[in-house]
Amino acid sequence: MGGVATRSRPAFHGTVAATYVTRLIEALEGHADRPALGGAGLGGRVLDHGALLAEVYRIAGVLADAGVCRGCGLACVLGENQAQALLLRTAAHVLGARLTLVVLDASVHGAQHVLRDCRPGLVVHDVPVPDTGVPRLTAAEVLRRAARRQAVAVPVAAREDDVARVAYTGGTTGRPKGVATTFRALAARPGGQGACSAEGRHGPGTFVSVTSLAARSGGRCLEQWRAGGRVEVLSAFDAGRLAEACRRLGPASTYLMPPMIYRLLEDPRTADGIPGLEEISYGAAPVLPRRLRQAVTAWGCRWQQGYGATEAAVITRLTPADHTAAVAGRPWLLGSVGRPVAGVEIEVREVSDAGGPLPAGRVGEVWVRSAARMSGYWMRPDLTAQALRDGWLRTGDLGHLDAEGYLYLDDRIKDMVVVDGDNIYSLPVEAALARHPAVGQAAVVGRPSALTGEEVCAFLVPAPGRGASRSVAAEACAIAARQLAPAHRPTTVWWTERLPLTGNGKVDKRALRARAVAAGTGPD
Repeated sequence: MGGVATRSRPAFHGTVAATYVTRLIEALEGHADRPALGGAGLGGRVLDHGALLAEVYRIAGVLADAGVCRGCGLACVLGENQAQALLLRTAAHVLGARLTLVVLDASVHGAQHVLRDCRPGLVVHDVPVPDTGVPRLTAAEVLRRAARRQAVAVPVAAREDDVARVAYTGGTTGRPKGVATTFRALAARPGGQGACSAEGRHGPGTFVSVTSLAARSGGRCLEQWRAGGRVEVLSAFDAGRLAEACRRLGPASTYLMPPMIYRLLEDPRTADGIPGLEEISYGAAPVLPRRLRQAVTAWGCRWQQGYGATEAAVITRLTPADHTAAVAGRPWLLGSVGRPVAGVEIEVREVSDAGGPLPAGRVGEVWVRSAARMSGYWMRPDLTAQALRDGWLRTGDLGHLDAEGYLYLDDRIKDMVVVDGDNIYSLPVEAALARHPAVGQAAVVGRPSALTGEEVCAFLVPAPGRGASRSVAAEACAIAARQLAPAHRPTTVWWTERLPLTGNGKVDKRALRARAVAAGTGPD
């Protein structure tokens, strides 16, 4: 098994090791000879499950020598997706450490705040990081020390109610908030203990990771190992590299954000599909139904959408069967985020602290209750008290249910535009604008108005091969007014080559609001 020297695994008296970790270790042992990990950071090597576990034990030994132990904070800051992020994460879980993983990109900000706020005992990094007075080790040094060690099995120190990680939200409305999640909550998530949903008619296959390992893809990689499958890490999303990996390693699955789907549709190498890619999960941001239908129809993969939050994991899912039904005659389903996953309850309530449940069709705030939700915001009892009520989590999302229990999102509470006292939800307006064939993407924000309190402003991205013009903007706005109501018509439109995104793939509406306020009036 990759050269692991075994020894007895004493348990702490009166406690049971976290099943999220122990079942992962058991899976790695049980699939020892199967390929497990390749891609960025490994220099062409492919680790089988046994060799991966041996490397995890070596790294855990290095971290333990540096003082990392159960309940200690460990911050890992990487400049891009690397396979080593998964090894560091798994080693931290074995030790029972409280992990904060940050993968930097152009949209990540507040790194110094994060490194202070998460209170680590050690910072591991492969890019320059602020000196916060905490001991630091480069990732390269951790790996060098690990290479000199014997792989000796490390007892799993993690316990169910220990905080497994503190993940930071995008921070588009201010400083990022730390979301604390226990090992018990991680185990309650879909795929948190057993085989993952990617296992199909060819077995688990390969999961090609193209999004941040600090977010959904990181957990999805561990699910893949539980099923005995392989993970291939790409340092960043690239249509050509994704296509090459799927052709080489298929049957393959991946997780995409909606802008990535659009880019694949626009790239001639991938517009008609990717050989070897059999399953696509997507989420993190709203998707345009028209573009989604185009992809589902052209590519023929198994599709599933997950709606969730850092605070609550996956809440609802639009299943492969739902996607099939949508293209076969129920197109409205592509505007839904699906129905609650097993073990999750949702309610749509009036937007107030004491708001009651609303009937189907009425827009309100989405509340969720599940064993997978966060334990609270790290070191912020005030914010935790605002978000958690009697076991329920306020998501801050506005949505409505239909008669069949499908959830449709309408906006974020903070993004809603109030025009002459009427609530204007941005997502339906964006979908209506994007129905114009010359509009590839649309984003709607509000800005102050002396006449109506707020006014609706839109940013449009031209569809491939189409140009930006005042006439197209006017036609798109007319569609919104006709399909919704006159108050939904944007008063001002700007064309842009690309919408700014946050680190978790959502449109950065804070940045767009600032641009709208700073800009003059009148459409481009």
